[in-house]
Amino acid sequence: MRKHIVIISQGENLQASVRKIFKDLGWHDLRRKRVLLKPNMLRAAQPDECVVTSPLLIDETVSFLTSVGADVMVGDNPMPDSRFRNVNEIADYCGFLEVAKGNFRNISRYAKKVKKPKALLKEFYVSREIFDCEMLVSLPKYKSHELTTMTLSVKNHFGIIPGGLKPYIHSLFPRIEDFSKVLIEIYETRVPDVIIVDCLDTIDAKGKKHRPGILIAGDNGHAVDFACALMAGIDPLRVPTIKIARDAGLFNPKMITYVGNLPRLQGFGLPFSFPLRNSVVEFVARILYKLWLARVPVIDSVACTRCLSCENVCPPRAIIDRHVDYSKCIRCYCCVEVCPNRAIRNKSRLVGHYLRSQK
Repeated sequence: MRKHIVIISQGENLQASVRKIFKDLGWHDLRRKRVLLKPNMLRAAQPDECVVTSPLLIDETVSFLTSVGADVMVGDNPMPDSRFRNVNEIADYCGFLEVAKGNFRNISRYAKKVKKPKALLKEFYVSREIFDCEMLVSLPKYKSHELTTMTLSVKNHFGIIPGGLKPYIHSLFPRIEDFSKVLIEIYETRVPDVIIVDCLDTIDAKGKKHRPGILIAGDNGHAVDFACALMAGIDPLRVPTIKIARDAGLFNPKMITYVGNLPRLQGFGLPFSFPLRNSVVEFVARILYKLWLARVPVIDSVACTRCLSCENVCPPRAIIDRHVDYSKCIRCYCCVEVCPNRAIRNKSRLVGHYLRSQK
């Protein structure tokens, strides 16, 4: 197994830090390279909330890649939000649209089916763009997570799953260990070429904000996550994705070479631990995801113009002639996202059934 390089770079001069990271990881000629930047845009959030990737990091990364001749695209798959008409509006709210310099794309529109017969998650859909790009750059946000303890490189890759399909996968694997294995299976589908974790500022499980002012980078997400957990002052193997990856031989902590000094965050709060915590968290998660999956897309035939956008984008081909076959629907809500007339709405299953019966 080759050594894993993990770079810790001070963020006072982001431009210099980003350039050095790509150089140290061996990326010297990026001319005409098709690059996809995948930040963390979990939901609509302002940058000062510390839950999405800093627009400053996106800005400098896009600027660097553009300056060396790369063809850059920035994209993510956030959860649907009824307050916004589309993903671009969410990106604008997060501050991503401007710093993408006209290169932001909604990557939830077109999905590609992936089959892994020997995996826990044997069949799923991912954004087609991750296979179309020649270089995948992941820009995760450093933060805690109630289910997986921390959300870092591997968890950020869950964003290649189209927005509404994420709760469905959660519901299939409510056990923390199983869900963590699935996260790794998704991550290994298309491993990022470069990972730069945004540790410029962060918020812990207690709501306390920290400002490490650094970037943690590498080309092995498991090794990068191991370093991030060390910075939080915990045993990295407490994070289930890290332990599972170590046990599966996807990385070896003893093979990590650190470039730069890794600081320790003082008083970084993680999710409260208590006996049977995982069982309680898993039970609550089951309820929440079932409530989410009770929502189905309903087409308003009056507002519909028969443009066929929903039919063309639907991964399992569950929409034909303004009719949704709910036995095929995977709750990805891509149809809601692409409808130019907002003629499709997510409604509870009972409400949806009533509305359809009135047509």
